[in-house]
Amino acid sequence: MKDLASNIAFYIRAFLIVIATIVYSLVALFLGMIGIRSAYFFCSKNWSSLLLKLAGVTVHVHGLEHLYPMQSRIYVVNHSSYFDIPILIASIPDTVRFMYRKNLERIPFFGWGLARSPFIGIQREKARDAMKGIEEAVKSISIGESVVIFAEGTRSKDGKLSAFKRGAFLLASRSGKQIIPIALAGAHKIMPKESKRFYPGEVNLTVLPPFEAMKDMDKEYELQLQDNVHSAINAVLPLEMKSLNKQQI
Repeated sequence: MKDLASNIAFYIRAFLIVIATIVYSLVALFLGMIGIRSAYFFCSKNWSSLLLKLAGVTVHVHGLEHLYPMQSRIYVVNHSSYFDIPILIASIPDTVRFMYRKNLERIPFFGWGLARSPFIGIQREKARDAMKGIEEAVKSISIGESVVIFAEGTRSKDGKLSAFKRGAFLLASRSGKQIIPIALAGAHKIMPKESKRFYPGEVNLTVLPPFEAMKDMDKEYELQLQDNVHSAINAVLPLEMKSLNKQQI
């Protein structure tokens, strides 16, 4: 009986999330066609907050004192769940653009809205496409918008922190903007990588002190920054999410 009630609750939550996503995606498509960027950010934040509420996800946010107003920056975040994106959009008091995999645009409604969004789609397998995404992110930061990058490049299978890719730190070098590390703990339990089902639960989002980057920093400095940010995030994750190995530089 308990399992039956749990299944019924899940399908109700999932149905409501699908309806909300379709509605907001259609609005996003319309806003994309008429070029209203600020309204899209407003809609994405409202959609994210509603999705989390419908899914039964509570986010506890820590460390907002490290964010100073009127600054653009690069957020570097660990990645373990599809829920990471709405969690970040709903919780960060900032106008943020995500760099995402282009294949997400294939998802009906959600992907179509994403394709029309100000977010930055890249094909990781194509170096030229990835560099184009970095250049677009540099332009975005130059006009006062912030960028969120999942530095591992893909979702962790078990929630453990993986090694970081270079992208976020190349962006820091090209722009000279500070990096804000964010540690997400608990999202992998909300929706594990191989699961098609989500579960209500709690997530801790911890904003860590910034790391300053130098414009056009050399490769050695860039790699050291990459290692330091990885270590900072790893230090505040719970034991079951900690990386077993030191970031390779």
